Amino acid sequence: MITSVANDLIKSVIALHHKKGRCRENLFLAEGIHLVQESIKAGSLIKHFFWSEKLAKSREGKLLLDRLASNYQGFEVSERVMVKICETENPQGIAATIVIPSQIDLADFSALNLGLIIDGLQDPGNVGAIIRTAWAAGCDGLFFTPNTADPYQGKVVRASMGGIFYQRIIRNQTPAQIAAWSQARGVQLIAGDPKARRFCYEIDLTKPSLLLIGNEGRGYSPEWDQYPIIKTLIPQPGGAESLNASVSAGILLYEALRQRMFGK
Repeated sequence: MITSVANDLIKSVIALHHKKGRCRENLFLAEGIHLVQESIKAGSLIKHFFWSEKLAKSREGKLLLDRLASNYQGFEVSERVMVKICETENPQGIAATIVIPSQIDLADFSALNLGLIIDGLQDPGNVGAIIRTAWAAGCDGLFFTPNTADPYQGKVVRASMGGIFYQRIIRNQTPAQIAAWSQARGVQLIAGDPKARRFCYEIDLTKPSLLLIGNEGRGYSPEWDQYPIIKTLIPQPGGAESLNASVSAGILLYEALRQRMFGK
């Protein structure tokens, strides 16, 4: 049993709480029974897992431990060490280090019917919720522009509820790169805009589409206005000034699904 937080392996895991550590190790952290179960189900590359006595106190925990022990390298740790490894206040006694997927080259990313552009969002809860919704809606990929929250930080991973393991994420793509790629492949860019004249229900979302979701306060970057974008409005008859970014993403995604399943 590892009982010291000064252990070199434990220090490398704690470093995953920060982007610098994740980049150096090329790993991110999944903590809790549900997330580790989803990582296995999705076929993610698990490097190590860490467990404490607390995990074995439930039947679900015992089953997960047996499955992990048969396939991956694991280390038992004290409850004190588990608290340091995890970012949540009440750890469930299990955490795993997951290999960050290799960056996808835009040139190799050819087939897309429905996807999202996450442009400058900073709130990890919003980003994680969007990834979760994209997973539910069957998105083909998510494009992250620079200065957007790291999709592999702990709060994003937890808020995604496992969606992070199932979505293809393309990081650090500029508006110019995404616009050139989408134009070459006939993918339309759709952006929610409170000044737009047409509601999202009036836009043809049955075509291959990338839905642009901007920053929580500023909206999408003005740079996007240099490129052909279809702007659309989500009705807000109650008079609210704006919608939460993850809610807006969900509305647009499911309007696209509705049109594709039942006709425009």
